[in-house]
Amino acid sequence: MAPKVSPLSHRRVDLAPSETGLVETVTTDSLASELGIAAGDRIVSLNGHPIVDVLEFQFHAHAGAVYLEVEREGKIRRFSLELEGDEQWGITFADPTFDGVRICENSCPFCFIKQIPKGMRRSLYVMDDDYRYSMLYGSFVTLTNLSEYDWKRIEEERLGPLHVSVHATNPELRATLVGNPKGAEILQDLERLERAGIEFHAQLVLCPGLNDGLELDRSLRDLSQFSKLASIAGVPVGLTKFGQERQSRQLRLSRACMRNLPGSQVQVRRYVSEEAAEVIDHAAEWQRKFRSERGETFFYLGDEFYLMTGRPVPSSAMYDGFPQIEDGIGITRHLLDELDRAIRRSRPASLRDAAGIVACGTLIGPTMIDAVDRLNTATGSKLRVAVIENDFFGPEINVSGLLTGDVVVSALRDHVDGEPVYLSSRTISDRTQTMLDDMTIAEVSESLDTPVVTALTFSDVIRDLRIRNVGLRAA
Repeated sequence: MAPKVSPLSHRRVDLAPSETGLVETVTTDSLASELGIAAGDRIVSLNGHPIVDVLEFQFHAHAGAVYLEVEREGKIRRFSLELEGDEQWGITFADPTFDGVRICENSCPFCFIKQIPKGMRRSLYVMDDDYRYSMLYGSFVTLTNLSEYDWKRIEEERLGPLHVSVHATNPELRATLVGNPKGAEILQDLERLERAGIEFHAQLVLCPGLNDGLELDRSLRDLSQFSKLASIAGVPVGLTKFGQERQSRQLRLSRACMRNLPGSQVQVRRYVSEEAAEVIDHAAEWQRKFRSERGETFFYLGDEFYLMTGRPVPSSAMYDGFPQIEDGIGITRHLLDELDRAIRRSRPASLRDAAGIVACGTLIGPTMIDAVDRLNTATGSKLRVAVIENDFFGPEINVSGLLTGDVVVSALRDHVDGEPVYLSSRTISDRTQTMLDDMTIAEVSESLDTPVVTALTFSDVIRDLRIRNVGLRAA
């Protein structure tokens, strides 16, 4: 379905809900429950104005005086309230944004959406660049599609922290990397967030020879001047085999304004191991500087840099509380530390002969094999690791979270014998509960004729093994 203009926000959106402001659940003993608001009702307006999203509802619903219109079965109910400011409404909406998801206006040369074929999960094709999802879920936005109304709303409602895809602070280079002339205004945009007191996180998608090296130095110098900047992440560019084919055909950008950008035909590629090692060493110099001056690492590299070079991932102390773990920054260290805790809590031989398969992508394969060996030695379990090459996206897309259901089935079909298969829960969409190719875990399980379980940590694996092996001694 093509993006459309929302009648609520008058902006281009996708995934617009069929009913705006639909109440999904109401907490018992909450203000909404006392008023008689129930699941299936629809919030029509608040203080005489239509509500565009959950953030706007939360902001205006805590005013001193509230006038609310609620629709149920075609009839409008009206409530007029005087509030003290600490009441909890207890409403969960079916969709956080009632007008849909704001659409991206950029043309990044490494855009993942343009690197996937047809037939995948529908939400994958939504080119989102929505500041509201940035605050709610930590998704990264470029700030290039903000209107003056959006800026004033961010400032008035204190919508933060935001997560900003910066890539480079060099105006010309940044415009090229986002494929939009507005991208050159990044420092002005960040200065406006700074003046408004809005906290933000920054991301740099690093591309060999483009925005690393001296350009990375420039970006880090510029960004470190912002007091409201909480962290910077540097992640390596990813290219699927479809993206590589697209580049090899040297497809021209569709918008005339983009074709005139310096470097609009720029070619991006993935890092090789030697180059990744240079990035790690380069980053280490800045990290030492930041720890000396700020008392924190501040600039964090994506796990892929360490895993592709065989270097150990940093200690937990170097991640300062993992401020960008949702972006995959430090997730390997978090997994290994959690394994250590799980082993300490387990008694020797407490999982004796409990079998299963831990499936993962090739990037973390060696690390996962070592981790599972440690767990087996400590608990007596008989887990084995299935390292799966991503035949769908290509071998260079090697993280576990981008494995499709069909790839998992093809890789394991002849290698399972009734034991459970454990997949990273990051292979599943929180919104649709499906894998990238729209297969559900139940469908993968049916295809393999064996239980398939999603797990975030080794504790999840241990817990499931104990349930399946009721005779095991408790830890």
